[in-house]
Amino acid sequence: MIIEKYQAKSLIRTSRRSPHHIHLNIYQGCFHNCSYCDGKSDEYFMHDDYSNTIRAKINAPELLEEYLKNKGFLPINREKTNTLLDFIPQSSRKKMASDNPKFIINIFGNICDVYQPAEAELEITRKILQVAYDYGFPVRILTKNALVLRDIDLIKKINQDTFARVAFTITLSNPQEQLIFEPNASSTNERLTALKKLREEGIPAGVYITPVIPWIGDKDANLIELFQQLKDVKAEFVITGGLTLKPGRNKEDFLKTIDEHHPELLVLYDELYRNNSIYGQPDMEIWKKYKLQNPIKQGYQMSREFGINFYEPRYIPEGTIRINLEIATILSWIAFLMAEIYEESWHKAYELREAAIELENYPSDISLMKFEEILTLPFEKHVFRHIIEMLQTGKSSYLVKKEDNSQLFFKNDDLFSKNSSSLR
Repeated sequence: MIIEKYQAKSLIRTSRRSPHHIHLNIYQGCFHNCSYCDGKSDEYFMHDDYSNTIRAKINAPELLEEYLKNKGFLPINREKTNTLLDFIPQSSRKKMASDNPKFIINIFGNICDVYQPAEAELEITRKILQVAYDYGFPVRILTKNALVLRDIDLIKKINQDTFARVAFTITLSNPQEQLIFEPNASSTNERLTALKKLREEGIPAGVYITPVIPWIGDKDANLIELFQQLKDVKAEFVITGGLTLKPGRNKEDFLKTIDEHHPELLVLYDELYRNNSIYGQPDMEIWKKYKLQNPIKQGYQMSREFGINFYEPRYIPEGTIRINLEIATILSWIAFLMAEIYEESWHKAYELREAAIELENYPSDISLMKFEEILTLPFEKHVFRHIIEMLQTGKSSYLVKKEDNSQLFFKNDDLFSKNSSSLR
């Protein structure tokens, strides 16, 4: 492994689709070298030696702090700042925080693991966590490495102050298979042990079984064992997803691994991904031909059988319009069920997702609006039915019908106590 340290100009990625989150790309390249890794896709413009040369943004903590300062936030939990803040009691500092709503700092860039082996030497992620704690911000972490336990002290402090969650990607229960596809990541057992420790410390933590690898990871034996292990360690949630192979290095590296370790499957993968979809999606006609299971439906059904949430419970940051985000979350969940699980209407599901994004960004509390004002929002009729029902009753009859759980995401009935009387 070669580590190249450099002073980066950028660190933070934002998106209109998730305005209450920021994402950090601390490293470029990943020594874990998972054969299915989407980060190897050509679209990310990564350097050629992706898995051996790790480029580290050594100034990432400073870039994050600069970003937070520019947003008007102060290091309210930092003992010494060498500013006038030091003369203000700790209990009074939070009142001086910016009026801007907070957001969740996602300490993962989706394509490069923030706890890969280089982190053991550089400790950039730990410094990022310290900045998040100093400024009183919630965090989410996604990793395949048990090294995250090194920072359990900071993660626990953040969770006590605001919120922290750790998610692990775990794909295969068989140690030999896991080593083939994830050669330099922590073993499945190490990740499960780390997850158990985090849960024992009261830290929210769950698992993404992504990707579910066709003909290998989708076998009942693999998934049943994983789900049982997740239940045993009290995983907060589990989510499954399919394998995408984008043309170029992503697809080539995976097929090379298949050729070396499962040559009998190579012709099947060649056929399944022959369409060379720019998104890496398999050819669904071939998928049906081989009667492959839908990994999302498969995981959803197992989650219900094992009693584990098939969604990541949402934390809503301080200063945001809580009711808007709660309703947006439920609209997104209804859309997921409607499209992915029950296959009722992709079109309606799309409209529900777009309405959820609109609510995520909407500047006014929808529960304080009059009925006539709500109807001016750019939503379709079926979307309004869901929104009005939730404002009036605090429940979703769709979820009652589909899941026997009318308040899947609502944590506080008081959210509805201030609704406009015109909606009751």
